[in-house]
Amino acid sequence: MSEAARALRRWLCEACGLVYDEARGDPDSGLEPGTRFEDIPEDWTCPVCGVTKADFRPIEPAPPRIAPAAGAAAGAAPAATPATMQAGEGVVVVGAGTAGWAAARALREAGWSGPITLVTACDGTLYPKPVLSVALARGLSAQALAERSGPELAAELGVRLLARTWALDLDVARRRLLTTRGTLRASHLVLATGARARRPALAGAGASRLFAVNDLAAYARLRDAFDAALARAAAERRAPRLAIVGAGLVGCELADDFAGAGAEVTLLEARLLPLAERLDAATGARLRDALGARGVRFSGGAVVREVLVPSGAQADDAQLGLVWEAGGGSHAGRFDLGLVAAGIEPELRLARRAGLPVARGVVVDAETLACADSRVYALGDCAEVDGRLGCTIEPIGRQARTIAGGIVGRPVPYVVRDPVWVVKTPSLPLTIRPALAATAAAS
Repeated sequence: MSEAARALRRWLCEACGLVYDEARGDPDSGLEPGTRFEDIPEDWTCPVCGVTKADFRPIEPAPPRIAPAAGAAAGAAPAATPATMQAGEGVVVVGAGTAGWAAARALREAGWSGPITLVTACDGTLYPKPVLSVALARGLSAQALAERSGPELAAELGVRLLARTWALDLDVARRRLLTTRGTLRASHLVLATGARARRPALAGAGASRLFAVNDLAAYARLRDAFDAALARAAAERRAPRLAIVGAGLVGCELADDFAGAGAEVTLLEARLLPLAERLDAATGARLRDALGARGVRFSGGAVVREVLVPSGAQADDAQLGLVWEAGGGSHAGRFDLGLVAAGIEPELRLARRAGLPVARGVVVDAETLACADSRVYALGDCAEVDGRLGCTIEPIGRQARTIAGGIVGRPVPYVVRDPVWVVKTPSLPLTIRPALAATAAAS
């Protein structure tokens, strides 16, 4: 087949999960729609995590798969009538985020031809999660961020997707999962329950108005609220005012992103400098100054005392007031929108109910990623490996291949690596490697 006749393909970044679609290109990087992967310049890097072309692989059609049960379309959720699958009928994955879908794909690529069931409280849409904190200035809607729908992926991989279904309890010994659609039994269970946004306890009636962005639905709500704030500010002939509580990785990226979208941003941080837990003081000061040049007002050493609902604010808008202390003084401000970026916490409810070993995350074997029961695995943000939490996208693909290898009987030992943090702040892009954290350099 000639190059011109070859169908356009899609390529997966094995580090962060971004999909480069040749049909869509990457206009932000100067790649027009229709640009084939092999025609991309060799110095191009992933716009999300910064790896090179060598870390991408083509997404091939799924291998032959078993047919869905009679009368059920692939990927379709069954009726809500309680039912029980037969023991040994297949693998059950709890969670359909990046980790859950990676596990399902790795199983198919490893040759698993048996049933796979994904249970998820969301709709199963696959999207590049690291982009959530840098999408606003690019004008990207939640719909534009969605790469594949749950039913589309389920059909491709031959997976039974139980969307909008909640996992209630887990019997590890009998490999039985109780859900809001009934009880599922399987030969192996994979926990990909992810993490939720950490929300510190803040005083005041306005605390519930603070947004936290940790999934596509939350981004959609934030985008709608920001559009409303833009309209309100335009009517008053001013820029929208935004407050962000927390200047870690996501807080800094959001501050830069909102400033790029035209907002006046106040960034509050308990420590004296942004990203203080990962950067040396000199680099932290450079980042603070770069954000300041972008228009971000940074307040270090800040302690939020109260979040208020301002007088005149409507019940359906997001306006709030903040009172905080910093630099030995008390400060107050009224904002059109507020966010909290205080990190994430692994979702451990199901693992705890099941009696699995839990510390900061679900404790798994460092080589096999199995829990105390060798037929139960965990990966992604919920897993604790060798005393470490993941909290980055890079390990997920490798973890999925390790779990798939264990299930099909061809072990692929997992290797723990130090994470590389890519700080997506256009004001001062940074790549942080733990061994060089004290001298992290701008990329």
